Amino acid sequence: MSIPQNTSLIRFLAWLLVLLVLPIALLEVGVGCAQLNAGEAKVSTPLSFSVYALSRGKGVPEQARLVLDQARQVLKVGQDQGKVKRLVDRRIGLEGETQLCAEFSDAQAADRFFNELHHFSRGVDLVDMKKESCPP
Repeated sequence: MSIPQNTSLIRFLAWLLVLLVLPIALLEVGVGCAQLNAGEAKVSTPLSFSVYALSRGKGVPEQARLVLDQARQVLKVGQDQGKVKRLVDRRIGLEGETQLCAEFSDAQAADRFFNELHHFSRGVDLVDMKKESCPP
């Protein structure tokens, strides 16, 4: 009869240990996640973005090409001012689809140019903008 009592005591102690250790383990996991997220926040502000002119099987529409040309001009001025460090202009499709990617000297310049270009590309079909790294 003493064996079941010892088993109950062992189970009780095991549960007590779990209840005492679990909050500490959860706290450690939370601190670790917070540190990871803090590191991501520093890296998440990209210093580059792309403007895409796309098509739907009939080539890039005239309005999308005009927006792309205007983006090239604006970014070229930024390059002349030293705000755009690198400009990558590449064809990505068979029908004239193009990616224009600009890398900036600082995040503030990147945001300013992104907002300016986004403003005049808004509502133009088959033009897309993404904050991303430029291709090598």
